Amino acid sequence: MILALFVACSHRDDLADLRARLQANVAQERPHVAALVLRLAHVKQELRGNLPGWESELRIAELANDELGLPPFTQEVPPGPSWQPSPASLLGIEPYVTRRGRELHDRAALQFLVDDTRARYAAGTAEVDVRLGELEAWLAKTRP
Repeated sequence: MILALFVACSHRDDLADLRARLQANVAQERPHVAALVLRLAHVKQELRGNLPGWESELRIAELANDELGLPPFTQEVPPGPSWQPSPASLLGIEPYVTRRGRELHDRAALQFLVDDTRARYAAGTAEVDVRLGELEAWLAKTRP
């Protein structure tokens, strides 16, 4: 009986630790994602159709925009109030894993979510950073 009680408490502590690690990952990445969103907004302001090669650069900007999870880059009308970023995007990871982390009670599934979240943030922020760096370099070269 005491052993079963110890195992149950240990399991709860383990799940609580994994949930805390999940939220720490999200909190750690939040400023990186916000900085990428600001960089993309700046690029969007600077991207003009009169610069040589703008068509290719627009495609790169759209890819970075999609990876972040923002509404379509060229969409002129803002999305409605019920719009949410895709859970597969950098902006959509946080709400998804926060909700999913509370729902999971299986240690292996929660550990997978922690590891997957870390990997998705790392790959996604690196990819967007490279694309934005390319856009920023192009803008610097094409400025008068």
